[in-house]
Amino acid sequence: MFVKNPEYFITIANERSISKSAEKLYLSQPYLSQYLAKLEANLGVTLLDRSHTPLRLMPAGELFLAYLESQRYLDRQLEDDLRQLQDHRQQTLHIGVATWRGSILLPDLLPAFSQRCPDVKVVLHELPAPQLGELVADNVTDLCFMQTPTDATGLTYELVMQERILLAANRAHPLVQGRGGSLEDLRPFDLHLLDQERLIMLPPDWRMGRILCNTFDIHNLKPEQTVETTNLTTAANLVSEGMGFTFLPESGARRLDRGRQLCFFTVDDPPLTCDLAAVYKKSGFLSPAARALIDLAKQTYSWCNYAPGPSHSA
Repeated sequence: MFVKNPEYFITIANERSISKSAEKLYLSQPYLSQYLAKLEANLGVTLLDRSHTPLRLMPAGELFLAYLESQRYLDRQLEDDLRQLQDHRQQTLHIGVATWRGSILLPDLLPAFSQRCPDVKVVLHELPAPQLGELVADNVTDLCFMQTPTDATGLTYELVMQERILLAANRAHPLVQGRGGSLEDLRPFDLHLLDQERLIMLPPDWRMGRILCNTFDIHNLKPEQTVETTNLTTAANLVSEGMGFTFLPESGARRLDRGRQLCFFTVDDPPLTCDLAAVYKKSGFLSPAARALIDLAKQTYSWCNYAPGPSHSA
């Protein structure tokens, strides 16, 4: 819908005062009051509670404000995109991803994406996983590949895959001798055997770290030796050098297995899983390039979708 002078209502909502807003907008107070009354009449709702000082947004006012702010963002985005086309500049796609996840995901996706969208410039923002949601919320990235956010306020997401969490061990470790360990024939491993072993773990405030800590609590396990890292590539390399055990998402295990002395097992029954989603701003604009990348990710990892067990939502 077309809204005339949207900045008037945005200013009133921010200032919570018609007189202060009129002063800021260089308008008369009666004129701004008439504008607000006509706006409410046209919409058929009450936007502001005038009996409260300062003015308070009604539910309809909060919704209308969110709409106007989204529209203002989309207008700026359209102007920028059109300017890029006019100046014969490449379209730019900003992608957020955890550092270790990027080393697994991007080699699978970007070569194919560059063939589909050769005129799109890709800018990668690689940060620790807990910070990725902020990149989307602050309009730094067009989307982030991350686990589904616990606080999805203002965000939306599409599930890319639901993958098993695998235990990774060195092939020469005595505990795994004769137990298999092939990715083509994954078998369960008894976590109680790890009680005295060194575990290389993600921080407990990271989603996968929290899932594993919850599983240990359920099984009354308290590993005595742990090494904490935020990079699972480092964890896989340490295991390959005989420094203990670690846990990897299955997509990562399949890439990190190359050239390393690793074997793999499922964890718990039913097997633990974790998700990967494409997260973007609910009120933002998803460009054709971003849409193409999300669809490519879903297609690439269509093999990797497992239903989570009842204890995997921690």
